[in-house]
Amino acid sequence: MNSQTVSQFARQFSSKEQGFTLIEVMVALAIMASLAVALTLLVSQVLDARSQLNEIRANGPERLVDFLSRTDRQLSQLVVRQAHERGQPLNSSPLTLQNNNQELYWVAAGQWVLPLEDYASRLRLWRLSWDEEEQLLALQSSGLLDAADEQKWTQVDELTEVTGINWAFYRDEAWQNTLEGSFPKGLRLTISWRGEDYQRLILLPELIFIRSATPTKAEGNENTRKGLRRLRSRRSRGDDDE
Repeated sequence: MNSQTVSQFARQFSSKEQGFTLIEVMVALAIMASLAVALTLLVSQVLDARSQLNEIRANGPERLVDFLSRTDRQLSQLVVRQAHERGQPLNSSPLTLQNNNQELYWVAAGQWVLPLEDYASRLRLWRLSWDEEEQLLALQSSGLLDAADEQKWTQVDELTEVTGINWAFYRDEAWQNTLEGSFPKGLRLTISWRGEDYQRLILLPELIFIRSATPTKAEGNENTRKGLRRLRSRRSRGDDDE
């Protein structure tokens, strides 16, 4: 084999190793474009289905169930802790009805410890209030239990098209429409929503007492008496002799 034959064979082999032809590249791009279009349509259909499901959930009976379940969860964590606004008690009892029975107040201990400025607490003040004119039932919370001014409420959830509410409390083996008396074992909330009445029965927890950071007058007097007793005890043992 002479040098000319070897050179010709090398050129033929080199041409075969140069890569894809223009037609092959165009076919590959067409396939990739088709796959991209198909994937885009699939994602669009999934997003549309999710949007329709969320719309149905937001406007259907599931919306009412979600709102009542969230309210139930906070009431089930109720504790005995008095809150204040402008130096005055805001909730005179663990459950307090105000504003013609259109607002229910309570304090609940959440699962997570929340940082609040210079301290941390699991306690939050809750309010379930109904606006008759707006037909709006709102669940709100505040992390400041002893506010020097007005409470600053955070909107947690709301339910529109509520035309009426009614409370009932279970105690002494009967349902009563007042909170006067012993602490109830259960709460029944009746809501008129979109022309129909719905009821939610909520089992209230055993009371857990949480002491305020600011002692009451009686607590202060008791602390003073305990301090005097400790002082007399030390003096009787001679601990204070110099």
